[in-house]
Amino acid sequence: RDCAPPNLRARPLRAAASTAMSAEAVQALEKRVTSIERALQALQGSDEGVGDGGLLAGRKTGGGDGQVLKKVSTRLQDFEAQITAQLTNMQSDFDKKLSHVNRGASSM
Repeated sequence: RDCAPPNLRARPLRAAASTAMSAEAVQALEKRVTSIERALQALQGSDEGVGDGGLLAGRKTGGGDGQVLKKVSTRLQDFEAQITAQLTNMQSDFDKKLSHVNRGASSM
């Protein structure tokens, strides 16, 4: 007779069933991955999507460089504007604190 607690007793039937389910799950996942890979190849045009050096064909043509530079320029201008606004606010706060300190020093 088995003296182990019920949760630690061997369960050969359940173990075999879970292994079979795991194998089925793995097979299902492999089929799904294969179908996704096929769909990606179809979207990329199979061999056209990847060229020499692993670069995408769209990146090798250089047609979008002007657009990329325009976006980078715009974002840099936005960043510059944000920094300028922050510095202006800091300068204003500093001027207020300085005038407050000067008022306190002149009254002594």
